[in-house]
Amino acid sequence: MGSGGQLFWFYAVALLLVATMFVIVPLWKYHRSGESSRAQRERTNLFIFKERLAELERELAAGNLEASDFKELKEELERSLLSDVQTPQERVQDEDENTPWLSMSKLLPLGLLIVIIPASYGIYRTWGFQDELALAQLYDRTRASVNNPEEARDLVFSLGAIIEEDRENGWAWYFLAQNLVNLAQFPQASMALERAGEFLEEDGDRVVVLSQHAFLEYMLAEQQLTDKVQDIIDRTQRIDPNQLLILQILGMDAEQRADYQSAITYWRRMLQLTPPGSEAELLRGMIANAQQQLSASNRQDAVAGDGPQIDVEVSLAPGIDLPADTRVFVSALEVNGRGQPLAAELLTVGELPTTITLDNSDAVGPFNISSAEMIYVVATASSSGTANVQAGDYQSRTEGFAHSNQHAIIRVEIADQVQ
Repeated sequence: MGSGGQLFWFYAVALLLVATMFVIVPLWKYHRSGESSRAQRERTNLFIFKERLAELERELAAGNLEASDFKELKEELERSLLSDVQTPQERVQDEDENTPWLSMSKLLPLGLLIVIIPASYGIYRTWGFQDELALAQLYDRTRASVNNPEEARDLVFSLGAIIEEDRENGWAWYFLAQNLVNLAQFPQASMALERAGEFLEEDGDRVVVLSQHAFLEYMLAEQQLTDKVQDIIDRTQRIDPNQLLILQILGMDAEQRADYQSAITYWRRMLQLTPPGSEAELLRGMIANAQQQLSASNRQDAVAGDGPQIDVEVSLAPGIDLPADTRVFVSALEVNGRGQPLAAELLTVGELPTTITLDNSDAVGPFNISSAEMIYVVATASSSGTANVQAGDYQSRTEGFAHSNQHAIIRVEIADQVQ
């Protein structure tokens, strides 16, 4: 039994003892109070007897009472006292006859005390969370069995027994899948995750299970986005389009297909949802590597005569503190032109510093970079999140230059606040 179960039974026994005291203490006090009242009554009767006898003796001495009358009245007083003041054995017998322990007033509380123990346990078994507590203990053991195959096998049998009793227990199927993964039984684990996804009702729980199922099927398919994997991904994204594990699958698949731009897009979405730390740094490294691959591919295209390729190294000047999700617009425009971007890319401050590539494929209108001889590059950190520049935004731009349909590398440091 885990620590949670031990604490439960400890508090249950403690509360039972407290409840018992609520019954025993009043009964004990009632018995003691009865003894005390009887003793007080006996002392009072004896005091009255002595007062009355002294009064009779004074009447006899004063000649107001005949000796025969005195004797008769004294005997009457003695009989009255003896009827009120009994021997201890007689008092016990009288108490048993008048207020026996088997009376309803005493038997009912004791009966309730006896009944409440099995009744409470039965109610807990029926409406309590004993099954959930057992599953929680199995989950704790599952987490501790990652490098313990023997423990994982024992848990598989324990969870199997729970599933035999309740085939629709989604959490039991989920924990079973985790232990099967620990035993490297991946096809069986995938089947268990599929069943768990069918029976868990909360959307948040189902998203977690579906995303793990998709990832496991993706790996079993040798990192191929099969129809089955795509179906699981679609079901997951209908619930949560930003599920991190699904974005990771899509990014890995795009990178494997050399679709570096799509991979960068997925990883940037992941970076926006990931708190600062080692995982965020890893994502930045993956994005930088994909950008290098994309730049190399673009340079090869430029050599083949497909148009200019402008690698822009974008950074934020030291001392400027902006939220990581602040949007950054990087655009190429024609010198003395219409003011409409010839090409544009969207970033966030959290991705800086980074390098992007602007080419004809990034055109946002009817004109592209090749349509202009002289261009310049503008980088804007937008506080409003839109491409329309407003007061308070930060912006920098390069000098104009001729791209000559060749590859070029330029640097833009965002430093100036728009007034």
